[in-house]
Amino acid sequence: METDKLLEILNSANRYWSTGVLEAGITREALGRCLRELERKEVLLLKGVRRSGKSTLMAQMIRTLLEKKTNPRQILRVNLEEPLYASGYSLDLLERIYRVYREKVSPSGKCYLFLDEIQNIPGWERWVRGRGETENLKIVLTGSSSQLLSRETGAKLTGRQVSFEIFPLSFSEFLLFKGETVKSKEDYFARKPIIRNLLAEYRQYGGFPEVVLREEAEDKELLLKQYFEDILYRDVVSRHKIRDILTLQNLAVFLLTNIGRLTSVTNLKRNFDVSQDKVEHYTSALLESYLVSRIPKFEMSLKKSLRARFKPYAIDTGLRNRVAFTFSEDSGWLAENLVLHHLRQRHENIYYGSNGGEVDFLIKEGLRVARSIRVWHADPSETQIPARELAPFAVHSRVADSGESLLITNDLEQMEKVGKKEIRCLPLAVFLLGL
Repeated sequence: METDKLLEILNSANRYWSTGVLEAGITREALGRCLRELERKEVLLLKGVRRSGKSTLMAQMIRTLLEKKTNPRQILRVNLEEPLYASGYSLDLLERIYRVYREKVSPSGKCYLFLDEIQNIPGWERWVRGRGETENLKIVLTGSSSQLLSRETGAKLTGRQVSFEIFPLSFSEFLLFKGETVKSKEDYFARKPIIRNLLAEYRQYGGFPEVVLREEAEDKELLLKQYFEDILYRDVVSRHKIRDILTLQNLAVFLLTNIGRLTSVTNLKRNFDVSQDKVEHYTSALLESYLVSRIPKFEMSLKKSLRARFKPYAIDTGLRNRVAFTFSEDSGWLAENLVLHHLRQRHENIYYGSNGGEVDFLIKEGLRVARSIRVWHADPSETQIPARELAPFAVHSRVADSGESLLITNDLEQMEKVGKKEIRCLPLAVFLLGL
């Protein structure tokens, strides 16, 4: 590509060079963490499922730099899904972009380099590592999750990168997109019918930003279907060179349909009548794409934990509802999925427990279990909590007795006591809002 043409593309994609401003939408919760990394040397990687808002978050980082009076020409953003680049994806293209920028736009000083959809450049890790070590650069990357942080990438950038997983909108962010803010319990109770109605919409259609912004249900459904196909074909089939696409799709739909239910590789092998190697390969590929996640059993032995059955969950309840087989009794499983979505944005070590009674989520911090959580999503009119919902907390084991015990309810808030164990019962909306 000729220098003048390349410069024209860069100018078009970086209009803030002349205007000094950039529109970047509603601020995401992850922005604060990202901004703290901007003045550090390490490469910043934004990983996560497609369409979760990584590119928008990148734009918000640029907007903040501009608001802090950073020279706009010190900031270069390159969208590597630009069709004009498609005929020449290579390290040479990446180097030419950078050299033209340095020669024609910002010859000296520090540069903030934002590379969107970096996985389109084969071998990009070598270029990023080399330029990051020899140039006055802060590099921020996004890309489809299964490719951006593959096992080989992690090895090449070990010790030189910081990564954040970007999720679809949290419930608090969802409310912001709907023009609502809830800062206290007083705010919640003042607008409780509105908030609960929005929670039902959030549970049904999920938190992908573009889906949330669509007004019509039909538009939301079409977009969610497209997201599922993009993830399946672009991040799983293409990446892992999968040939048996029908089995892969059926496996994905099965896992999304059965969120929160215990399963295992052996069960999946039996259900689909395929080899164990194929089940393990396909399941691993789906997990790597972030379409689904897997919660293991809490065991003192890592070997036992890995061998035990696991619980699958969806990256987004809206996407799950669009492609899975759904039933009227799914509301409890969907509530459980929303709880996990909230927890995954705050904790790394999440398990389920079943020693003497199932605990939906155990949050492990260091060597102890800090929180034990069950989800009971009965009709709001039910105010008497069944004994079976409280019994697992009273089991005398490390799993049940450590740390705080929470029962997430539909709309009931109170304290319960089973033996010496105190259980805090909290409505789902209040829990998701952190009130």
